[in-house]
Amino acid sequence: MMMTERRRFRVVPTAVLDRAFEALANPHRRAIVDRLAAGPLTTPELGRTFEMSKQALSRHVHVLEAAGLVAREPHGRVHELRLEPGPLDEIAEWTALRRRAWEANLDRLDAVLTEPTEPTEETCR
Repeated sequence: MMMTERRRFRVVPTAVLDRAFEALANPHRRAIVDRLAAGPLTTPELGRTFEMSKQALSRHVHVLEAAGLVAREPHGRVHELRLEPGPLDEIAEWTALRRRAWEANLDRLDAVLTEPTEPTEETCR
């Protein structure tokens, strides 16, 4: 009898994923993340790329900061914003682990479905 090895998943704290997924659920925040992925921007530079009020942009940035996706560095009255990849790395790892598990399940199903079977009396009729 062959025992299969159970893979252990690295547990990502639920709060990290919850905050990141919640923050990225909004298309404006995903657009901010996309824009900051190209490099840091000051708040005025970021504001010029979006058609929204300063208050709305500020609220979106605060949500991203709370999720750990964006860091702010003040330079006097102007703040520089940069993308923090940590939560995105956690999402990528979480997704990759689930994908590998799902693919392993599909591979096992494929093996069962393509396994030759012995004809039985019922299949010969």
